[in-house]
Amino acid sequence: MDIAAFAIDKNLPTPLYHQLREALLTVIKTQYKEGDLIPTEQELCDKFQVSRITVRRAIDELVREGYLVARQGKGTFVAKSKIQRHMPKMKSFSQEMSEEGHQPGSKLLSLRHERASQSIAATLGLETNSWVWLVERLRLADNEPICLSLAYLNLPQDVFLTPVELEEHVSLWSVLENKGITLARSEETIQAVAAGAPEAQVLIVEIGSPLLLVQGTVYSERDIPVEYHKIFNRGDRYTYSVQTAR
Repeated sequence: MDIAAFAIDKNLPTPLYHQLREALLTVIKTQYKEGDLIPTEQELCDKFQVSRITVRRAIDELVREGYLVARQGKGTFVAKSKIQRHMPKMKSFSQEMSEEGHQPGSKLLSLRHERASQSIAATLGLETNSWVWLVERLRLADNEPICLSLAYLNLPQDVFLTPVELEEHVSLWSVLENKGITLARSEETIQAVAAGAPEAQVLIVEIGSPLLLVQGTVYSERDIPVEYHKIFNRGDRYTYSVQTAR
C-alpha cells in the first residue's frame, strides 16, 4: 500500500487535515518502518491538492501523537514504536475516580452519528464509511477537568444514543449496559503527547503541556469490537499504575 493509493474527498464533512492524517497513519502502520522519511510537505500538497496549512496540521498531529518525528533541515521521519505495558483490569473512568475518593463528572461536548474513517472502521471491524457514533466528553474529577474523551461506537442499528441520557449518566459503559451491550475486555496503549490547541482549550492547560494519550478498543462478551477511544489525560493530574507478577 502506498500513499498514492489514497485520495481526499473535499465533498465530505470530515476536515481535510483529518483525512490526510488518516491516510498517513494507515501507511505508517502498514508500509513504513522506523526511521523512514515520509514525503515532503510540498509533495503532499501536490499529491492531494491541499494547502500547506492542511498538510502541516496533519503532520503536527502525528508528531504530537508520537507516530512521526520532525528533524530540522532533514525532514519528517517515522518515529520509534512505543513500548506497551498492559493494565490488569478494565475499569471505567467513573469507577476509577470513585475508588480513588473523587466525585466523577462528565460534560457532553458532542454527540454525532457519522461515517467511519478508514482507520476507525478497521479498528471496529467495519467497512469504511459505515455508520458509527462519536461521543466527545470532558471528564471531571471533583468538578476539575481531567481528560478529554472521544469514543467511537459500533452499535446495532436499533440502538440509539441521546444527549439527555449521556448528560444524566456519568458512565457511558453503564448507558450501553442498560441497552443490553455488556463490555468484557479492552486493549489499551498509553503514550505521552503535547497538548494541541483543541485539547488545551477544554482541559484549561497551556498549548504544549504534557498529556497522556490513551487509545484502546473495547470488546463485547462475544468479542466484537464495540468502542474505539482516544482519551487525552492531563499529565499534571493523572497517572497510570501497572501491576506485574513474575
